[in-house]
Amino acid sequence: MNTKAIKGMLALILALIFAFSAVSCSKQPTGNDVTPTPTPAPSETATPEPVVVLPDVPADRYDATKTPRTGNNATMPLVVSTGTLDGKFSPFFATSAYDTDVAGMTQIGLLFYNKDGAPEAGIDVPSFAWDYTQEVSSDNSTSTYTFILKNGITFSDGVPVTAKDVLFSMYVLSDPKYDGSSTFYTMNIQGINEYRLQTSADVLKTVDAILKAGITPNEDGTYTINPAEGVAADVQEKFWSYLDEAGAKFAQEIIDYVNTKYTSYIGDYFAPYTPEEVAASPTLQAAFGMVLWGYGSLSEDGSTFTTGYSNKTFDLKADTVDAKVFWEDIIANFGYDLTDAGVNYEKAGDLTIQDYIKDIYIATEGQVEGGVSSITGITSGKMVCEDGVEREYVKVVIDGVDPTAIFKLGISVVPFHYYTDGYTGNLNEFGVDTGNKEFMDFLKTKNDRPLGAGPYIFQEYKDNVVTYTANDNFMLGSPKIKTFRYQEIALGAELDAVLTGTVHYSDPSASTTIINDITNGAGDYAKLAYILVDNDGYGYIGINAQAVPEFSVRKALAHAMNVQLAVDNYYGELASVNYRTMTKVLWAYPDNPEDLFPYDGTGETSKNLFLEAGYIYDEAKNIMYYPEGHEKAGQQVTFKFTLPSEASAHPAGSIFIDTQAVLEKIGVKVNIETDNNLLGKLSTAYESGIQVWAAAWGSGGVDPDMFQIWYSDPAVNQGTSPNGTGLYWLFENGSDEEKAMLRELNELIMAGRSTLDTEERKEIYKRALELSTGLAVEVPTYQRKNMFVYNKEVIKADSLFSGEDVTPFQSPISFIWNVELN
Repeated sequence: MNTKAIKGMLALILALIFAFSAVSCSKQPTGNDVTPTPTPAPSETATPEPVVVLPDVPADRYDATKTPRTGNNATMPLVVSTGTLDGKFSPFFATSAYDTDVAGMTQIGLLFYNKDGAPEAGIDVPSFAWDYTQEVSSDNSTSTYTFILKNGITFSDGVPVTAKDVLFSMYVLSDPKYDGSSTFYTMNIQGINEYRLQTSADVLKTVDAILKAGITPNEDGTYTINPAEGVAADVQEKFWSYLDEAGAKFAQEIIDYVNTKYTSYIGDYFAPYTPEEVAASPTLQAAFGMVLWGYGSLSEDGSTFTTGYSNKTFDLKADTVDAKVFWEDIIANFGYDLTDAGVNYEKAGDLTIQDYIKDIYIATEGQVEGGVSSITGITSGKMVCEDGVEREYVKVVIDGVDPTAIFKLGISVVPFHYYTDGYTGNLNEFGVDTGNKEFMDFLKTKNDRPLGAGPYIFQEYKDNVVTYTANDNFMLGSPKIKTFRYQEIALGAELDAVLTGTVHYSDPSASTTIINDITNGAGDYAKLAYILVDNDGYGYIGINAQAVPEFSVRKALAHAMNVQLAVDNYYGELASVNYRTMTKVLWAYPDNPEDLFPYDGTGETSKNLFLEAGYIYDEAKNIMYYPEGHEKAGQQVTFKFTLPSEASAHPAGSIFIDTQAVLEKIGVKVNIETDNNLLGKLSTAYESGIQVWAAAWGSGGVDPDMFQIWYSDPAVNQGTSPNGTGLYWLFENGSDEEKAMLRELNELIMAGRSTLDTEERKEIYKRALELSTGLAVEVPTYQRKNMFVYNKEVIKADSLFSGEDVTPFQSPISFIWNVELN
């Protein structure tokens, strides 16, 4: 996608005029420029022909009110499986992916994200934006996003969708009392911090100075406040006095996160308690959160809980375990080290401990009298486009350049009229009661019945089933199927649910057994079909550069690794080989990259690389020795390979065993070990004795930013991920060649963050991935697949997405309005 600046003098005019002014725009294909042109001055001698404003919808959209549905599409529901629901079906407050899906059926977004995860707008996609532009100032100080909105779109109850609904949605997500999961407010939108905190720029400047100075942890468990330039000592003391209160909130976020995401782990890690017992007890919720986060353990009978670092024991029937206890244990672990390698290493969301202190301090000490009524960086108005049609727009101005912002801006466009109906408080011009918890609580009263402009209208949630009826007003056309249902299905029972006809479509855990059974078509399997899709993540083998400091030796190990075995011996058709340190599903992944470390099963390539590094090979004894001057000179070269499970149960197990055999041919010894706590040791890999290991990266989202894992200057990146591969050490201690590669990689990473041009970023990341992979600290292995299974006797197969159209960002039923029944 390439969007450019609004040009010439008109750009200056647009920057100066106030919100709701009239300008004009030109409509280009999705992703191209929108260039405003001046509205003609009124003529005294001629009256222009009035322009008929038509809805911005496809000309050929299906309308069931004119051409009624027939057959099963009219009479039979499509039933899709979902997991356990919390009943919070709100575009603002959904607490699980399943609840988000339930609400999502009723909603439209400001933008649409296609099968590659890229943003789109236009008449033919389910976005409220007719088009949009991204403009970066010449000095990269600001980024301006302009969203031109469609005319004639209505919510399912017939009320028009307007710019006010977009503003309402943005202001709810930016409110000081908003406590949902959206991270919209983390963008650096001009004026958003002043609005959220109801404070002034001067107060924010003071807080920033205090945070920049920070505190220094002392050996006795206390801390010293570092002097902040231009800030009085008593102001600093007052600020840091809120640290423990903020710490409890920080810890509570972890507790909430665990109890939202990982209740299925209660049986394995928190026995003898059940999910129902944990849900009913705040103490058990806190203890479970601490256990899963590595901060405590239960007694064998489950009667007591002992913290992990302060070693305090609690009777779970008589005592209270809460966020304060958790925070105390975090401090017992890290002291008052508030860095990303310290306390902030434990954060469950986007907020750091500093963010929590800042929020509490400003709410208590720094609010502006009379409040801050608006966000200066969010405005709206009207444009008259070159087709003669007037459309509304919403403009968002962000300080700096943030390529991820476009993914946060595609919010659900939520109906102001519905979600505020019945509220008796005072609403401002944007439809919110700023900073009023009662307003947020009122919005939550609509959690059980979502409404929007999406393809389906919510009817009821009863007996573990969510029922919808088609929204015939939907912008892209009436859904082909009249009735849609979500059926709750227990984890692990998804396939059985399709086999028995309880549901018609599901996503069981992919396995070759399921594929073979469906392919063979015996019994009930004859009615099933499956679709595979790449997982958003990839497997890899890590080589710690501090433990294996010679570049040639890391290359030697990489050339001895047959990554194809992860596919052949473990996943079969459920995976493919990956040759770069990025998931293959991202748009930035290069086309057909070469294998930088081709496998040589003879060991000769590896042997030559060892010799290049000065190692000594005794051919008669078939022993490779460490070089002269090495602390282990005269000893046989030995490596420790570590897996988190037995080799037979891990995708990289057969790779390790084969590598062991290849290196044995050249006199190098490999010991393969199992460590169930491997993943927890990677942030201190070298100190923990981890040399070579296997793991996998999970979902990385839709943006290819490499900073967190690959930026190697510890003065800039405070994250712990580079510790695993030893990149921080390599940045300071590597060879000239390695240092040059890391410097170039760092420059490319920052360049990728400094432009919004997708094609430019593709070239940047192509080279960056050559460097990151070429360092031989992470050898990518496989890209596995997930699975969708459906009843082909019920669902018309050619109405589903299939093949390359199915991605982690687009399921077979993503365009649910086009799905049909046989």
